[in-house]
Amino acid sequence: MESISFYAHHSAFGAFSSFIVGKLGKGGGVVLNDVHPPNNNVYVGYKQGKKIKLLPFLKVNSIKPEEAFTGEKVKNNAKYDIEFFSEKEIDREMGWASDTWLTDKFKFSIITPFGYVKFPESMEEEEKKLAFAPVIFIQLTMDNRQSKLDAEMMFGLEGTKRLLSDTMDSKYLGIAFDRKYGFATWNSEDVKEYLRLGLLDSWANDIYQNHRLGKEGALLFKVPAGEMRTYTIALATYQDGIITTGIETEFYYTTLFKSLEDVLEFGLKNANYYLDMAEQRDKELRESGLNEYRQFLIAYATHAYYANSQLMTRKDGVPLWIVNEGEYLMINTFDLTIDHLFWELKFHPWTIKNTLDLYVEKYSYFDQAGRSFTHDMGVANNFSPQGYSSYELPNLHGVFSYMTHEELLNWIITGAVYAFKTNDKEWLEQNLNVFVDCFNSLVARDKNNDGIMDVDTSRCENGSEITTYDSLDVSLGQARNNLYLGVKTWAAYVLLNKIFKEYNLDDYADASLKKAQQAASTIVSKFDEQNRYIPAVFEQGNTSRIIPAIEALIYPYYIGDVDTVSETGPFKELIIALKHHIVTVLKPGCCIDPIFGGWKLSSTSKNTWNSKIFLSQHIVKKILGLDFGDKEIEWDRVHTRWQQISCSEEGPVDQVNSDNGTARGSRLYPRLVTSILWMEE
Repeated sequence: MESISFYAHHSAFGAFSSFIVGKLGKGGGVVLNDVHPPNNNVYVGYKQGKKIKLLPFLKVNSIKPEEAFTGEKVKNNAKYDIEFFSEKEIDREMGWASDTWLTDKFKFSIITPFGYVKFPESMEEEEKKLAFAPVIFIQLTMDNRQSKLDAEMMFGLEGTKRLLSDTMDSKYLGIAFDRKYGFATWNSEDVKEYLRLGLLDSWANDIYQNHRLGKEGALLFKVPAGEMRTYTIALATYQDGIITTGIETEFYYTTLFKSLEDVLEFGLKNANYYLDMAEQRDKELRESGLNEYRQFLIAYATHAYYANSQLMTRKDGVPLWIVNEGEYLMINTFDLTIDHLFWELKFHPWTIKNTLDLYVEKYSYFDQAGRSFTHDMGVANNFSPQGYSSYELPNLHGVFSYMTHEELLNWIITGAVYAFKTNDKEWLEQNLNVFVDCFNSLVARDKNNDGIMDVDTSRCENGSEITTYDSLDVSLGQARNNLYLGVKTWAAYVLLNKIFKEYNLDDYADASLKKAQQAASTIVSKFDEQNRYIPAVFEQGNTSRIIPAIEALIYPYYIGDVDTVSETGPFKELIIALKHHIVTVLKPGCCIDPIFGGWKLSSTSKNTWNSKIFLSQHIVKKILGLDFGDKEIEWDRVHTRWQQISCSEEGPVDQVNSDNGTARGSRLYPRLVTSILWMEE
């Protein structure tokens, strides 16, 4: 690793909760309905001889808690010196389903199992429990075989307030915060619950009596001299009752478990199942053949994606899937849904259908051109009113304006790729009328009949539409006559043609093909033969050069339509032009940052997005067949450095400044899972 000091999420499927830790010298802890790192002390380490040694995940308060009650200075004649492991003493290994810190004889692992998840209503009760239990695991290991002194390990959190043995009949020991989160292990003579006002100070003074006024709790584990021991801890969250507004939903797991204690007990009883699943995922990534940087980026993205995931149930018992938009907390942002497509198709494709159906049900609307869809479904557990997002506003020409054309494309493409990839003919047939509406709406937004969008939605009023690249300059931000959106529109027509042919809607199939040909012809006509590129916007003499011109090639390719994106296929002129374009732009000073050496999406902006870089890297290699040799691993190293160093205090970040890798926006984001496409290389 370039650095071991960075935050990471550790989350269960669909629980919208995380245990976050990893930035040295900073705290961490558990968050609910959020993804931002808390700053509570996390106590991880051991006591032996005259020393306590801790991983540096805390901010030590010099004022002892007792002083708040007495007002007098409390003397400290601690029996143990407290030391923190230095960064040089620690190795960190991030697996696909694990995160481990190793020292000379002590190991701390956080294990976040994930796997293939079927549609809930097709599962038996026990399957559901295994799939949706909001639980992850901690393991502490100490090799004390070379010592003659007993040792004691600790895992503890600031902010916890109660002993779980009180409510778990002493079969288990643990610590909890209210009824909302906690951690537990099996009861044994070598394990102690520990609750104090000042946890670290009490431990250093061998004060073991529990104090129920305490606000810091831990589990302590004995490691006898001459032995090596590993202890497993379950860490769970639990939130009951109605969580969301607009559409009233509860967490799905509350239909399976009655309490936090119930989840913890289930997790401990099934720990081997979960640990085996996690090891299987870690092994898959280790044996993928990917370089170390790509392995890290996939693992890091996975942790962030599940931190943002939320599986709910409606009043009628129907599941409702949400992926929250990182720091912004918008619900099922459509710009992200289309990029999560590849991940969800691999692990739980029913979540795509669930989201598409909810867009049709509540977040579709009709403007002057026809059917379209909103940018998102709401924010921070609050669903927006029918037909409106939390983001879009009229009378704007940049950020927060409408993305109507983009979201229309997102429904078409996501729906088509889902249907063809999963062979879900029943869903496709049920939604044929929606696809027809979408086709008619697309055509109506092309006033000059060249295949490219040039009509803004009436909802903009005096404003103009933007794209998903809302915060970039005009090269990617403007929707009208935009190269990126033009190629994406072409891809949508290609997919619509396949759908209509499948159901013998010949007139629509022919019309879709004609529109695809129009779009391709228009884009090719804009190719600058002298400078070997296509301008980012087809108006006002724009000369910006962009990488996402190639982004939409992935969609026909991903459903097996290789011919459509081939240099010898029916759209060969378009593919050849885009290939020349990408060779031209992937150079330092254009779309390779001359300072840091990473990819930047536009030649005229240093604002670049990691998720889109990962997607385009796959397209460049697998579809366009370009091999950049040793440059590829150097680019991967730079993009990893952005996460591990430049954004280390931010958590996983999508949007960075290309010249130094620092966070620009889109922090704590789920969309980095576009990197899953590398696993198919």
